Amino acid sequence: MKLVYICSPYAGSIEENVRFAKAACRYAMKQGCAPIAPHLLYPQFLNDAVPMEREAGILMGLRVLASCEELWVCGNHTSEGMEKEIAEAKRLGIPVRRISAEQIQKKQAIRQYGILARRSALSVCGFAEAWVKQDGEPVTFDTYEEAAAEAGQLNEGIGPVNRTVEYFPQERCPLPEETPSFGMSMRL
Repeated sequence: MKLVYICSPYAGSIEENVRFAKAACRYAMKQGCAPIAPHLLYPQFLNDAVPMEREAGILMGLRVLASCEELWVCGNHTSEGMEKEIAEAKRLGIPVRRISAEQIQKKQAIRQYGILARRSALSVCGFAEAWVKQDGEPVTFDTYEEAAAEAGQLNEGIGPVNRTVEYFPQERCPLPEETPSFGMSMRL
């Protein structure tokens, strides 16, 4: 599961912005990601109206950002605090993705594509399919064309002799592949 940092407004219309941040987190979860929204956590014990506490919250959020795989800028408005988060993500080389308020409110899925490795039934081990992974996580692409190009390179690298594995671009399911449960479980 990809860890994504949810970047959305907090100050101003706090009640409305908190509702939107929660919707953005649910949206990310439905995309198969693990969302983190520090602006939903830190105001639980910090006072955003006190400048020193607000700055402490922003700094702690930036520390959390360093552990994330992507930053999602959610909504159609970018606040001063969000600008700091975006600049830090760019400095750290963390990909920044923009998600409109309309996408979140309509719950439209972000399409992601992967490469499916398919072993022939004629191989010694028999038929099998699996997503191509890197560092234990499925490799994903934003467009079908990118996935197709990478699959093509993988197929060219195999060579024509004894081809038992082929690679195909395919849209990835937005939900995690784990079995649903009624509670949280941890695996070590």
